Amino acid sequence: MNAITLKRIVKSYLLIFLFLISISCHQNESQFKEQLSLENVDLRNDYDGVDDKTTDTDKKNDYKTQTRGLTPQTKSEERTSNIPKDLKIIKTASTKYKVINIEKALADIKDEMYINGGYISELRYDKNYHTKQNRFTIKIPKDKFNTMLEGIKKFAEETDYVNISTTDVTEKYMDIQIRLQTKLEVKKRLEAVLRRNAKTVKDILATENQLRIIQEEIEVAQGKIKYMSNRVAYSTIQVEIYETITYKEEPVAYKKGFLAKAKEGLSEGWNFIQILVIALFHIWPIILLSAIGIFFYKRWKKAKK
Repeated sequence: MNAITLKRIVKSYLLIFLFLISISCHQNESQFKEQLSLENVDLRNDYDGVDDKTTDTDKKNDYKTQTRGLTPQTKSEERTSNIPKDLKIIKTASTKYKVINIEKALADIKDEMYINGGYISELRYDKNYHTKQNRFTIKIPKDKFNTMLEGIKKFAEETDYVNISTTDVTEKYMDIQIRLQTKLEVKKRLEAVLRRNAKTVKDILATENQLRIIQEEIEVAQGKIKYMSNRVAYSTIQVEIYETITYKEEPVAYKKGFLAKAKEGLSEGWNFIQILVIALFHIWPIILLSAIGIFFYKRWKKAKK
């Protein structure tokens, strides 16, 4: 009887031990799956830790509570907050707006641009029988790109189109940086060779020639990096604003009234007097000789009598 009881006790302990091992394995498996799911999260999306018992209704209510009072721009910034900061992206936009008063709209847009730290790199004004147009290019810091677009839209009556494009130059930028670093290392080695191993004039000249070539390549690479950094730092917004005007055709025939005719007559009379006086100034010698001749003729005739 004691042997049977002992066997039952051993068997019970063995079952309990196997049950604990199975529970431990299950927990490790769930933790491993959770870790895999966390590692596969896309950097472009935001994820919130939610309890498994949370219903879909609770999720919607939480989302409404979190986004209540946020502007579309703020929501956009929240959605893109996890994008890697070392990306080199060039942003450009092409826009066209209809405005009520083109002069006032241009002044308001300039004020908004100066507040956001931008500047105008190009400006052109056109006018025809139907519209007044201003075309200009704005350079704006990349972190103020969306703010500037929203600021321009505030002063527009209608938006014809807004086209935004981005160019990722991260790979090209990193490639130039790596090549630049390699060329700098080569330059250091050449300078070391010039100091230590170049003994003859021929060796010195050859090493200096190689240094000159590598220095030119370094300067070209540095120029490309600087140019690319400036394009990344300042986004480009091409803006076209226009104001519609009412075209008035000129009358085919115009009839002059009495006042217009009287005014024209006075003007022509005065012009005639001016012409007559000027003509007298031109013939003053003839008038003078005629006066002298008449004077002597009268004296002669008087003396004869």
